[in-house]
Amino acid sequence: MSSEESSDETIEPISPVSVPIKETKKKKSKKTLDNLHTEIVEKQEIEIKKKPKGRPPKSLEEKLAKQVIVKEKIIYMVQNDKGDYEKAKNPKITVKELKKIELNKHKEQKEIELGKTLQTRKNGKIDNRSAKVRTPAQIEATRKLVESNKKRREEKTEHKEKQDKTILKETVKDSVREVVNEPFYEPKKKVEKYKPVVF
Repeated sequence: MSSEESSDETIEPISPVSVPIKETKKKKSKKTLDNLHTEIVEKQEIEIKKKPKGRPPKSLEEKLAKQVIVKEKIIYMVQNDKGDYEKAKNPKITVKELKKIELNKHKEQKEIELGKTLQTRKNGKIDNRSAKVRTPAQIEATRKLVESNKKRREEKTEHKEKQDKTILKETVKDSVREVVNEPFYEPKKKVEKYKPVVF
């Protein structure tokens, strides 16, 4: 049996496969009494700092907005040709107003040249649709159109007059024929309703 015993010693026992498991270490916080006290105080401050309910108080700007602000108004008086004083607008003219004045003068000059009123845009520039000069061909075409319309109108009135005359003649002839053919007045015969019965 000694041989069996030796064999047992050489054979190692079968052990199950083991997978190494990593254990997470929880950090233990060492809180002292001072730390606990400061945490409690901070939590209380946070609770105290909560936003209050309701409408927030008015700011200084809002309070000042309701106050009546008094400003001095400057009125410019300008002497006119007669020697009287009149109210005038603020003499400070902006660049935009200067441009509008220049564009208005330019528009008036063009209106005099073309002999018709011109339309302007919001910014004061001349609208080119109204400022275009008509070509000689366009002028000739409109002249022909006006002449043809005039002829057409004259022909229409002549045709209508002739038609009215013919209708009038026919009605007069018909009425004369009726008068000639029919007697003026025929007395109606008296018809007896009931005849006497004779036996």
